[in-house]
Formats: sequence, structure tokens, C-alpha cells
Amino acid sequence: MADVVRLNEWLARTPRRETVRPEAPAQILLFTGVRYERLTPAMLAARGKADKQNAKDTARRP
Repeated sequence: MADVVRLNEWLARTPRRETVRPEAPAQILLFTGVRYERLTPAMLAARGKADKQNAKDTARRP
């Protein structure tokens, strides 16, 4: 079963923590977890040639 914790009662029982003042300003870092890449037509052509070459090399291996 769940325990019900009443925050007002809990706060009254816990000792107050010392206030800590950071020496440097905070940093906010965002990470979307996704890498976006814009391909130009030249990049697509080069990628296609590399894929074809890799396919040939793979087919030659025993």
C-alpha cells in the first residue's frame, strides 16, 4: 500500500538546510537526443557512391 506524506507536517519536522550561494551563475544545457543533418545534393551523391563501393567490397569477401 502507499504511504501518505503530508508535506506541511514533514516540513515542520525536518531541520532547515543551510542556504548555499553558488559562486558562478547557473548554466542551462539542452540536449534533444537527436542529431539533425542537412544534406546537400553533392553530399547525397558522395554517400551513394560510398554505399555502392561498400556493397562491392562486402560481396567480394568470402
